[in-house]
Order: sequence, then structure tokens, then C-alpha cells
Amino acid sequence: MDTEIIIAGGGLVGNALAIALAQGGLDVAVIDPLPRTQQLEAGFDGRTSAISSGSVRILSHIGAWQHIAPFAQPIHDIRVCDQDKPGYVHYSDKDVGEPFGYIIENNRLRRGLYLALEATSGIRCVSGKVTGLLQDSHAATAQLEDGSSLRAPLLIAADGRFSKLREQAGIPHRVISYHQSAIVCVIEHAQPHEGLALEKFYPVGPFAVLPLKPTEEGTNRSGIVWTEHEDDAAQYLDLPDTEFDAELQRRIGDAATGYWGEVHAVGKRFCYPLKLMHAERFIAPRVALVGDAAHGIHPIAGQGVNLGYRDVAVLAQLLVEQRRLGLDIGSEEVLARYQRWRRFDSFSMTASTDILNRLFSNNIPGMSLIRRAGMVAVDNLPPVKKFFMRHAMGLVGDLPKMMQPPEAA
Repeated sequence: MDTEIIIAGGGLVGNALAIALAQGGLDVAVIDPLPRTQQLEAGFDGRTSAISSGSVRILSHIGAWQHIAPFAQPIHDIRVCDQDKPGYVHYSDKDVGEPFGYIIENNRLRRGLYLALEATSGIRCVSGKVTGLLQDSHAATAQLEDGSSLRAPLLIAADGRFSKLREQAGIPHRVISYHQSAIVCVIEHAQPHEGLALEKFYPVGPFAVLPLKPTEEGTNRSGIVWTEHEDDAAQYLDLPDTEFDAELQRRIGDAATGYWGEVHAVGKRFCYPLKLMHAERFIAPRVALVGDAAHGIHPIAGQGVNLGYRDVAVLAQLLVEQRRLGLDIGSEEVLARYQRWRRFDSFSMTASTDILNRLFSNNIPGMSLIRRAGMVAVDNLPPVKKFFMRHAMGLVGDLPKMMQPPEAA
């Protein structure tokens, strides 16, 4: 064998898993086409992630959070409303004793993970792309585009939503198009956001304003995730700056504008189609799926990468325990345990985000009144609100050791 574990894909999830496994004593090879210089690139490209409190525990455990925390903006308050109509839900971190999570630029997250990866022994980084997969009863072989290959008892596919390894392993997956596209950008605004995240629901889809850490010069910034019908997104994306800013201001709304003041977009604008993807299985002989290779969900709840980090915590715990017992780390039994542990959580999150998007993204007569009545009811039921808050923080369910409080882990 060339190594104990091969991870195909050194992104936000793959690198975190490599660190966790290596810290547990396993030899890991990470195969990724992105060179080191780009892994460490600090230039902001407009893309951000919402990192839940549960995921912060994982990143802290593997030594990455110390590199990320200085650039992470805590979420102190969340306001959810149906357009600008009366009735909303307000969540405050004062009710749970810690921030709900953090908003962080993807490049800072990637860089922090790579710095932690380089500080961890037992990890071999291979520059390249996996183009083929061979499986037998003892190992998986990853064939690389340069003609070389690597062989290990287990190969983990962390190569994203369009995973080629998932297909090569013969794992079916389901895709549902929402016929929506997300326009993603960053705004600068006159007033400080004070850690407030806003999610407004329009008939075409949700519109979110996510707080970002101010620049070194003290400029107030927030991230925008603006959902539009796929046929209309391009025309908004291509608007002149002044017209684009006017559309942003209109969607933020008069009532909410007081929190941010005048806004204008800065930097690049991105647009990507929104689809649900869920693999029918997370495992195949000598293969396991993690992150977006296993599940891709609507960004309505900001939980995409957090599902991937829960995959990391569970799979690392099971594989490290398996190795310490001297057992086969790629056996059918340990992979089946991983699938049982992760499938319900990932499926329930996929289903709940799908239902939430369908419930709010419509103009069905009477539905707006029902939605607002539901939000007012939740806002006035503290135990229900607290459950929703802790669920969003990733702190409910059967938590792996890395996600448990320090005193319980």
C-alpha cells in the first residue's frame, strides 16, 4: 500500500478531514489540483461561508480555527421575515450564551485549513486530479491524470457536488433543480451591522444579508445571497453598478435599511444555479463520500459546509478508533457505521431546506398570511425558538466527540 487513506479533493472539507485523520495517527495522501500558492491566497473573491458553532468546535479541535478566527464575524442576531410584511422571527445569541456561528470569506477559511494541514505530520499532498478508480477486496487505487497511481485501504471522495469518483464508484444520486440562481456579492454600508444577519423571503426565493468582519480600514461590509428565478438572474447580474445597488437597496427594504444605511456592491458578482443533490449511498467498497460529494443543499439555511464538517467529525472518529483496534480501516463494517450515523442528519437537513424553500418561494394566495402567523408564533414560544437556534448551531442530535463541549468530549 502507498498510504493508509487517500482523500481526493483538498478543499474546505477534504483538508479538514486529512488533518483530523493524521492527528489520529493515520497516514494520509491528499490529491488536489490547486497548487499551494492558491491554497494560501488571501485575496478576497466574494464567496463566504456560514460556520456554525458546532463546526467551530471541529475546526478548533484540528487546530485550524486559530488561523481563521481573526477574520471571522460572529453572528449575534438573526431576523427572518416575509418580504416587508408585518411579523418576523428574531433570534438573539443572548438566549443561547454564544454566537450562532460566524461568517467567513472562503479564501480565509481555505488558507487557515491549509496552514493547519502543513503543521500536521503524516499528510502527503499530491498535486493533480484523480481520473480513474479501481477497487478490489483489499484496497482502492486512484489513477491520476499524469499516469501515476496511489493505492490505499480506503479512498475518500471529497471532490464536490459533481464528483467523478461518486460516479466511478457506481453510487447513484438524485438531483432536483429549483429553477433558481443565487447572485452572490459583497456590499459596503454606512452603518455597522452589529453582527445582524437578515433573511427575507420573496416569491422568487430568499434574500440574505450576512455580516462580515470590517476591513482593516474600518469599512462596514456584509455578504449578499440573492435568489432569483434562473431566467432572470443574468439580467440582474449584468446591471450597471448604480442600478444594481438600487435593486439591492430595494430588496433590503426601507424598514431594514436603518440597520445598514446606504449600501453599494463591491468586487466581483457571482451567480450559480441552485439544485438539490443527495447520494443514494455514502459508501461503496473501499470508498466513502464526504461533503458536497454526498449531499448538496439549498443555501437557505447556510448549512452546506457544516454538513460536510459533521461528516469529517464522524468519519475521523470511526476510522481512528478502527485503526487503534488494529482493524481494517476500509472494511464494510466501519463504512456502514459511517453511513448509518450520517444519512439521517444529512437527509433531514436536505429535506428541511427543500421544504422551507418551497414553502416561502411562492405566491400562493393565503400562504403569506400563514407564513407570517407561523413566524409570530415561533417568536413567542421561547422553547421552540431555542430548539431552532441550537439546531442551526449544529448542537443537537448524536454528536461526535469533536463537536461535544470540552467537558463532555
